[in-house]
Amino acid sequence: MQNAKVDAAPKTTSSLKKASARRMSNRAASASAAAVNVEISPPILFPYAPSVGTLESLSESLFPASLRLDFKGFLTGEELSRSELLSLLELAKLLKTQRSKGRSKPLLAGQQIGLYFEKPSLRTRVSFTVAANELGGNAIEIVGSNVKKEEPEDTIRVLGGYLHALMVRTFEHSSLERMVSKSPIPVINGLSDDHHPCQALADILTVKEHFPVLKGVEIAYVGDGNNVLHSLLLLAPMLGMTVRYACPEGFDPKPEILARAQQRAQENGGKILAFRDPRQAVTGAHAVYTDVWTSMGFEDENEVRLKAFQGYQVNEELMKLAHPHAIVMHCLPMNRGVEISETLPDAPSSAIFQQSENRLHVQKALLLGLLPQGL
Repeated sequence: MQNAKVDAAPKTTSSLKKASARRMSNRAASASAAAVNVEISPPILFPYAPSVGTLESLSESLFPASLRLDFKGFLTGEELSRSELLSLLELAKLLKTQRSKGRSKPLLAGQQIGLYFEKPSLRTRVSFTVAANELGGNAIEIVGSNVKKEEPEDTIRVLGGYLHALMVRTFEHSSLERMVSKSPIPVINGLSDDHHPCQALADILTVKEHFPVLKGVEIAYVGDGNNVLHSLLLLAPMLGMTVRYACPEGFDPKPEILARAQQRAQENGGKILAFRDPRQAVTGAHAVYTDVWTSMGFEDENEVRLKAFQGYQVNEELMKLAHPHAIVMHCLPMNRGVEISETLPDAPSSAIFQQSENRLHVQKALLLGLLPQGL
């Protein structure tokens, strides 16, 4: 049997003119981009998404299905693959946009989300509560000082009978690991002495809002090698970013965490660079980040730390060495006049309060990824 031959319809003069105009327009756009050295990248679509349109044009009934996180514990951020991290950031961006338009859907209706606090909290408490409420779930606060002490494995088995997910803000990271080993529900690290992954998600989203193409973006962290730095080291280089950190001697990040972060950076095209001099770390950086010199649980070291960290303040003079459009970052709460100058948090370059708001949006995305929707 012979294949039927189908002749293409002849092109009209009108269609040829239109095609020619499109080609000229495309060449002009490419030339313009090259002239100003702009890197153009295609929009990041969710794994399921059609190839046409952008995220903003997707139906509200469809976008939540884009992210499914198949693990019980979000403890360090290492649980996320690169593609999952990108999808989570894009979902958070979309949720932020829709909230600004007054749009929300009760995607987690009927879900009970526990918030367990062994440490004081403002941002974590309010952002997770609002996230759960706006998604249609219920946030139930549990304060560690108000409950009887028991083994973490027993606590989570009890709470797992009541809740659909649990966020924990605690001291020893091992307590979270022990919970996850017996947990029937997702457990989220809201902060531990070693890791602060929810903060790192908000930080990366903030940087992305200022520098949409993350590959090659450099973050300079100046200060204590604490949980905030640990989480930045583990997550930011996964997206091709460079983390340049400067800590006083004796206050470096933990070697075992740094080793894991270096491995992940090598696998994903990122870099991690260590310095003693804050000026070297900050030179040319797109974002300059600091945190308190004395974190919760280390108050007895405060006097020693104040002496050790002299010269590590992030201030206007130090920012002169950064990229001309560099942003200033701090995870809060901050001590104005100590680790950061009095006035820098209010400068046009400050992204500090943008960071704090973004905790809400990344945590919404995280909850949507971890929990079944539409119960």
